[in-house]
Amino acid sequence: MQPGPLHTAKDHSALEALVKIICSGRYFQRLAPDILRSILRQGSLIKAAKDTLLIREGDTAPPQIYILVKGSVAIISNDKFVLRLNQPGDLIGEMAVIQGTPRSADVVAESECDLVTFPAELLKIEKNSPHASVLYVLFSHAMAAKLRITTAQSLIRRNQRITSKGDIHIGVIDTNQEDRVAAREALGSCWQEAEIMEFDSPRSFLDFPSAYRFDVIVSDVDFFDDFQNDWNSISSFVRSMKLRGAHIIILSKSCNDANRREFLIQHGADDVVGKPCPTFDLKHIISRTRVAYYKNLELDRVESDAETDPLTGLANRRRLDQLLEALVTVYPENQREFSLVMIDVDNFKFYNDNQGHQMGDEALKSVATLLASNLRRGDLAARFGGEEFVIVVPDCGKALAVELAEKLRLAIEQADFPCQEQQPSGNLTVTLGVASFPGDANQLDALLKQADEYLFEGKRRGRNRVVSSDEHT
Repeated sequence: MQPGPLHTAKDHSALEALVKIICSGRYFQRLAPDILRSILRQGSLIKAAKDTLLIREGDTAPPQIYILVKGSVAIISNDKFVLRLNQPGDLIGEMAVIQGTPRSADVVAESECDLVTFPAELLKIEKNSPHASVLYVLFSHAMAAKLRITTAQSLIRRNQRITSKGDIHIGVIDTNQEDRVAAREALGSCWQEAEIMEFDSPRSFLDFPSAYRFDVIVSDVDFFDDFQNDWNSISSFVRSMKLRGAHIIILSKSCNDANRREFLIQHGADDVVGKPCPTFDLKHIISRTRVAYYKNLELDRVESDAETDPLTGLANRRRLDQLLEALVTVYPENQREFSLVMIDVDNFKFYNDNQGHQMGDEALKSVATLLASNLRRGDLAARFGGEEFVIVVPDCGKALAVELAEKLRLAIEQADFPCQEQQPSGNLTVTLGVASFPGDANQLDALLKQADEYLFEGKRRGRNRVVSSDEHT
């Protein structure tokens, strides 16, 4: 479609294609196509060349809102990269319109972009007027959706960092041994405390247990024979790295081509570096990534102190609810799974009444320690209330969650608790119910209820067991 005012567009098929692209975006999915079509007709389609400055930090001129149709833009504040927007339907500049404040960051086109732009007068509200334009209201709803999704993504990343037990995991994926060694040496000199793992092919990385989380992955993509025709494989490969929670650095000859750099960034790469890369340049990128990682980690840990159960040291109900809401917000878009394991200490009232509350508290702390020490990196253990706990297991279907639950059950059954021989079963044990999203339920309340029902069924069957379905096993 040719750039220009969309209300004059005569190519209806091109306009319909534009509506379809933006409707697929995460912020406009709930908007009826007819309404979106009416909104777009009030804007103009423009093309922005690479390095075009769309918004200048501190600018007080009347604001504009952009909707990204194609390409990638970078948000930069105080000369530091903050965020990349590369999904069709991404909103740009809406904060200045909603808040009426100077621009808080530069927005620069990282590649040639197609955007729909809306002039300030369409979004203007007269001073002290109780009325706002329909366009303003609709964009406010889109902004609310954006805020909800970005907050959810941030919470998920934060959980991955602060449950890492202090270990830093970095992966290097490259078929060339010399290049793997060079990357390892650069990483080792800049990030000495990191555990570095090497993979000599995409397959060896993909076959590695999916539960393993990485903080950073440095990967080549030249092992795909034909970049142009293997775009789907490359996209899936980058997405699989992203699912591990990693900051992705693509180090490849392919990155010497501008179109390929754009493609990789659009599909999730955080940094793209061409080969051969001078050692200094690679170390600079790694050092910058390391500094950003530890800044975020420190902020995350300070925030998590207010979200910790004081008795057990596990997450409290507030943090549990926040993470679950984030997963339900983000995971459906990529058709990802997660599981809940609900845990109850068997006959705990009997233990508490006979051994005293102080001993009961010590038992709960010991159970919490066993739970936390047997989890995957990125899983969340929380105290649900009383003697009940919940484990949240991201990127995990029912079968793997049941294996984890059985591992937790055995760990507690085999532990030595004071006076446990006086329990009705002769031991201190737990019963666990496992439910998975979206297989058991695609709504949060229903998922928690299902896990609780499986837990209750485990109690009914005699306790000290894992139940994950209604079938009698």
